[in-house]
Amino acid sequence: MAYELTAVGREAGAEPKGRVGEYEDRLAISARDGDSAAFDLLVCRYHPRLLRFALRMLKDPLDAEDVVQATFVRAYRGLQRYRPGAFFSSWIYRIALNECRRKLRGRPPLSQPLDAGAGIPDPAESRDPQRSLVVGDRNRLVRDAVSSLPDNYREVMVLFYFEDMSVEETARALDLSVSAVKVRLHRGRAKLCAALADCL
Repeated sequence: MAYELTAVGREAGAEPKGRVGEYEDRLAISARDGDSAAFDLLVCRYHPRLLRFALRMLKDPLDAEDVVQATFVRAYRGLQRYRPGAFFSSWIYRIALNECRRKLRGRPPLSQPLDAGAGIPDPAESRDPQRSLVVGDRNRLVRDAVSSLPDNYREVMVLFYFEDMSVEETARALDLSVSAVKVRLHRGRAKLCAALADCL
């Protein structure tokens, strides 16, 4: 899977995840009303995504797993405060982000790059080893550059590009306005381009 920063048209405000959001909203409401199977479904849906997100933010597998566990505990305890229609994805990512920030507060900054994430190989790349090497090197450079961004830009870039959230979902997850997310994306891309100018 190539991590190229191409999201044509995504900033325009299209929200294709409406049905998914409605389904997850019903699951959250059922879980809030005592249906543990509904919460289990949400955990199954979000555990891999939140783990990947936490790995990208923390760069440490043990800390990432701790954050995911703490996120689900906080989410379960906070279900009574969940507002229907608030997009469960934004709500749970907001909790995960706060847990990541809490974990980062007490430790010195790391210089490790972002984790590669899901690591799903692209079948086209596996047929062409040279292309696979070039794409792999480029992806590593992009991940390294994103991991070196200041937190406020890195958070927006990871949610938007790596977690495939819309601008609106990113804004809800970070408790920012849509325009603030767009500004941070613009500035983050500019910083990223400057960092990658000599490498690519």
